[in-house]
Amino acid sequence: MKARYGEKKTVTIRRFEPRDLGGVLEVDAEVGGDHDPVLFTVFYESHPSTLLVAESEGQIIGVVVGFRQSPSEGRVFWLAVRPGHHGLGIGCRLITDLMAIFRKLGVIKVILEVRMGNQKAQSLYAKMGFGMATACPDYYPDGEGAIIMTRPL
Repeated sequence: MKARYGEKKTVTIRRFEPRDLGGVLEVDAEVGGDHDPVLFTVFYESHPSTLLVAESEGQIIGVVVGFRQSPSEGRVFWLAVRPGHHGLGIGCRLITDLMAIFRKLGVIKVILEVRMGNQKAQSLYAKMGFGMATACPDYYPDGEGAIIMTRPL
């Protein structure tokens, strides 16, 4: 799906392709994700329809990684948008497109976790209809807690 933002740039949301790995790793490094590159290859091989990228002018500017964790439940594993592209609706579009795929797969509920300190992400998810299900202290390896959020489809 293509959409314009700013005056000249077009953003396309599409499925990840192996040629996108370098761009996804750049996004990961810029947002401090520090994911193992093998992770994206594994997701591509096991869940190719729910690994999406946002591309603008040949550059990967966002990514969402999701998977169907049970017949009725989808999980948003990771969402990231390059700094400099925040506030343009790219994260929202990535999640919206992922949820549309989940619906086609028969998913009726989506779950995700977000760092307790990440107020921007929490706000985005709340605007998209996610609600807090529970909190998990010491969830992440660095000791930060997580908020588990869910949304029916």
